[in-house]
Amino acid sequence: MVAYIRTMVNGEHAENDRIEARLDAQGWEGFGVLLGAVFYMAVNRRFSRGASQDEIIRFVSEMRSTMTGGPETDAGSAEKLVAAALDPSIDTDIDPKLAGRIQGLAILHVLGGEQVSDDELNALLTEAVDLANRL
Repeated sequence: MVAYIRTMVNGEHAENDRIEARLDAQGWEGFGVLLGAVFYMAVNRRFSRGASQDEIIRFVSEMRSTMTGGPETDAGSAEKLVAAALDPSIDTDIDPKLAGRIQGLAILHVLGGEQVSDDELNALLTEAVDLANRL
């Protein structure tokens, strides 16, 4: 599952599709927890000193402006999910499929497009796996 996220972030579409097909056959058990951990790590990397509501709104607006095709992502839900990653006391009641889509988009927005080195991505993914294993 880490390889799936790594290929997604690196834009390795063919390999990502192969891994996705394998996971479809084997099952995605535990992926939601891992994705949530990577999302948490990515958002806290982007906002290492916290963020105001205006900064979160700008981030979500930028993230949504980079989307091409696919269903529209609700800005309010995305803002709430990002805020909750920064402040665990914020309760979210977002549909899990929508949350997964938002998490994936945020991960791509923060880590994709050569914004992190391979070493940085490996370190972040290792830390996210450790976090996911503790949850």
